[in-house]
Amino acid sequence: MFNIVSKLYNQIKQNMKFKFLLLALVSFGSGFAQNMETKEVRKSMSKGNQPGIEIIIPHINEDNLEDAIKKVTKKYKGDREKIKRSNEIFLDDALIKEISDNTIDIHQIIEKEGTGLRYTVFFNLGGAFLDSKLNAKKFAYAEDIVNRIALKASEIRIDDILKEEQDKLEDLVDDQKDLVKDKEDATEDIQKARDLIAKREKEIQENIKMQSTKTVEIDKQRKKVDAILKQKALIK
Repeated sequence: MFNIVSKLYNQIKQNMKFKFLLLALVSFGSGFAQNMETKEVRKSMSKGNQPGIEIIIPHINEDNLEDAIKKVTKKYKGDREKIKRSNEIFLDDALIKEISDNTIDIHQIIEKEGTGLRYTVFFNLGGAFLDSKLNAKKFAYAEDIVNRIALKASEIRIDDILKEEQDKLEDLVDDQKDLVKDKEDATEDIQKARDLIAKREKEIQENIKMQSTKTVEIDKQRKKVDAILKQKALIK
C-alpha cells in the first residue's frame, strides 16, 4: 500500500487535474470513498445570512485546513485573524484581481463534518457578497480558490499519512535489524561455546594421557622409594 500511495501522490502533485484522484486516495487510506465538490450556499455568518461557497473535505483536521488556507491565500496578502467566540476565520483586505480591482474581505467558516470538515467561504466585495448571479466568471474563480484550498489541505493530510507510514516502516526495518543482530550475536555465542567445548574436550583427552603417563612415573618412583626403605632397614 505504501508504494501505491507514494506513486499516486507524486502524480497528484504534478498535475492539478488529479484532484479527485487525490480524494479517492485519501478515502482509500480511510476505508471508504467520498467525492469533493463545491456548491453555492446561503448561510448565517458574522455579517448575516450571505451567499458563499461550501465544500466538504473528508479525512482532514483543522490544522491541515488552516495550513492550506495560509499557503493558498498568501499571494493575496491581507491580514488574517480569527473572529472571537466563533469558528470563523477572516482575511481582511485581500487583493484578488480576478475578482475585484479593490481589496475584498474573505470570511471562512470551518465546521466538523464526519471524519472531515465542512468549509464555507464568503467573498465580501464591499457592500455585496459574491454569488453566481452577481458575476458567474468571478464566482467560478472564487470556486477555484476554494477547490485549491481543499486540494492543498488534502495534500497536507496525505503528507501526514505518508510520514506516519514512513515512520512505521523505519521502525519495522530497525526492528528487523535488531532481530538480525540478535541472531548473529546468538550464533556467535553458540560458535564460541562450541569452540570452547572442543578445546576442553581436547584438553580432557590430553589430561587422560598425562594421567596415564603420570601413573607409570608414580609406580616407578614408588618402587625406588620402597627399595631405599628396604636398604635402610638392613642397616639397623
